[in-house]
Amino acid sequence: MNLEILQAEDVANAIAYAVTQSERVSVNEILIRPTQQPV
Repeated sequence: MNLEILQAEDVANAIAYAVTQSERVSVNEILIRPTQQPV
């Protein structure tokens, strides 16, 4: 099974999204998983 792992850039993009939202938005949690992760 050849699964593609998360890259540091993937996590950085999620953090950048969270911290650049307007003051009206509160991002309380971010759950990041690779799309090919087995359930």
